[in-house]
Order: sequence, then C-alpha cells, then structure tokens
Amino acid sequence: MDRKVLLPLFLLLAAGENLDASLSKDDQCDATGDCALQALQTKGLSTEDGAGCPAGLGRSVGGTPCRPCPEGTYSEEGSAVCTRCTAGTWNDRRGAGKKSLCEPCPVGTWSSQEGAISLLACMECPKGTFSNRTALGSQSLCDRCPGGTWSDVAGASSESVCQKCTAGKWSPQVGADRESVCVQCPMGRFNVEEGAAEPTKCKACKAGTWSAQEGANTTDVCTPCSAGRWSPATGATTEATCAECSQGTWNDAKGSSTVRSCKKCGPGTYSEDIAATNANVCLPCPEGTYQPILAAGNRTLCIPCAVGNYSKSVGVAMCKRCPFGSYGNSFGLTSCVKCPKGTWTRAQGSIRADQCSSWVKPQAGQMEEEKDAEPEEDIKEEFGGLTGQ
Repeated sequence: MDRKVLLPLFLLLAAGENLDASLSKDDQCDATGDCALQALQTKGLSTEDGAGCPAGLGRSVGGTPCRPCPEGTYSEEGSAVCTRCTAGTWNDRRGAGKKSLCEPCPVGTWSSQEGAISLLACMECPKGTFSNRTALGSQSLCDRCPGGTWSDVAGASSESVCQKCTAGKWSPQVGADRESVCVQCPMGRFNVEEGAAEPTKCKACKAGTWSAQEGANTTDVCTPCSAGRWSPATGATTEATCAECSQGTWNDAKGSSTVRSCKKCGPGTYSEDIAATNANVCLPCPEGTYQPILAAGNRTLCIPCAVGNYSKSVGVAMCKRCPFGSYGNSFGLTSCVKCPKGTWTRAQGSIRADQCSSWVKPQAGQMEEEKDAEPEEDIKEEFGGLTGQ
C-alpha cells in the first residue's frame, strides 16, 4: 500500500479509531476516493508541532491539523506547506502530492497566474504570435511572427501560421496581427520576393526606365524611356524624368540611360527637332553654305561660303576655293565667276575681277605656287588666247 495512505491509517489506529467504521462511511470519502486522507481530516489528527505532513497535505500554522492541499497547490512528502502551482501550470485536484500533478498550459497558450485551478487560466497566445512550448508563464514568452509576416490566428502553436507579405510589399514589424501592416513598394520600385522585412528589398527601376505603379512585384512595370529620350535616374516615377534628345541629335532606341545615346547629326547638316527618333531629321545645309560641326541645332548654323569660295552641293562641311581662272566676289556663291576670255587668275580663291590678267608662263626661280598656276592645255583652249609670253 502507498505510504501516503499508510501513515494516515497508522494515525487513526493510534488514536483508537475503528478503522472499518471510519472507512465504511461514504460521506467520509471525497471525490478522489482517498478515504484515508478524508478520515484523517475529519478526525482533525496531525503530526507533532513543526513536523511535516504526508504528501498532499499541509497546515496553515503549527499545531493545526494537516489538511488536503486545495486545488492549484501541491505538497510533497515531509512538507507542511501547500505550494502553489507555478505560472504556466494548473491543478484542479485537492491533495496533490507532487509538483508534476500541476498540469502545463498546452502549446499556443500561457498563464501568469500562480495556483491556477483550471485549464481556463491558460490564455491563448495573441494574434501575431505562436508557441510550440508548454507551460509558458508570461505572454511575452509567446514567439512573435518575424518581420515580413503576419497572423490573425490566436493560440497558434507553429510559425507556419505566420503568413508572408506578398511580393511587391514589405514590413519591418514583428508580431504583426493583420495584413495591412505590409507596406507597398513605392513608385519606381518593385519586389519579386515574398516575406520582405526591409525596404531595401524594393529594388529601383534601372536607369532609362520609370514606373508610376505602387506595390509592383515584377520588373515589367519599369517602362523604358521612349525613343528620342534618355534618363540616368534609377527609381524614376514619371516619364517626365526621361530627357529629350536636344536639337541636332536623334535616338532610335528605347530605354536609353545616357545622353551619349543621342546620336549627332553630321557636319553639313542640322536639325531643329527635339526628341528626334531617326537620322532623317538631319537636313543638309543648302548650296552656297557649309557647316563644319557635329550636332548643329539650327539652320542659321549653315554658314554662307566666304568670298573667293563656293559650294555647288548641299550638305557640305567646307566650301571650295574658286579655281584658277575664276573669282568669287560675294558670299554664299554656288559657282565662281570666270575671268574674261584671254585672262587668268594667278591664285585660287581670287575675290575680284581685277585679279584676272593675261597669263604669263612662270620663269625659273619664281614661286612654286605660280608654277602651279599654269593652266592645262584644255583650259588654255577654253579661255582662248592663253599663250606663253
């Protein structure tokens, strides 16, 4: 027989009690069926002052009888004190003789109450938290859902209830209890991952693109700058960020990120268009003019040929000098004026009619350019009367 029962029986016998009579009365057995303990309590028997009580019994002050410990407490063998079950546990039985009879609060619950007498004392871990451990003595011991997740389930026993913020959103908050804590990535950014806990997970649209959409979850929202435009900015939120290629340039590619993408109209041409998308906008300077630079943005940059020069073609970068036997006496000529028959100019680029003179064959020792001025036979014939003197 259990020692817990033997000691009360011994005390009853020592007091001269009829054991059979004591144990036969139904009203002397409590709901646990522990008749020996009930009999001891009924007779008010106790151990000597200051001595311990049997397991499951305790006394309030010395000299008083050992009585069954109430619900929510326990007393181990030799102790005269009924100890309360610790926070996170409970006991609905009287006369508990060991600590292990204090039942733990199940997973997903907690209780800060000492001496709890019912499972009802175990409260659910709140929304946004969970616990896979038993006997939690404080709500703070419930594990919080990590950043980037949330849960609207109370009493959860596993982290699996923590739902991830969807792609395109993020949240730094731990222990979140609703989806609305998940913040959308701002315009100009996107996030392809679920469960993002940091704003850095929202990646910027690359240079040459832009996006006005919030909560984007794909790079497809990053719209390229149209042809004729460019942008060096990352994370752009409007097409206005895309700068136009300036006059004298053009760009036929989308999504350009640098001004170097704007190609320059060549020498001899110009363009007054902005945001041009093809080279057809580069118009040739007219006859009688030239244009020596790249990316000319206005027709006024087509410069009239200087006196003594001409241009009979469109789109030239440099005018030609009037040849021997001719002169140019005004600006913007498309052809030079021929010297009168029988006369000749001794240099290219002559600018006056009085520079036309009878041709004389250069003598030895004369300047080299004068030797070069001697006309060919066919030119002599064209001008007529050109003979060496």
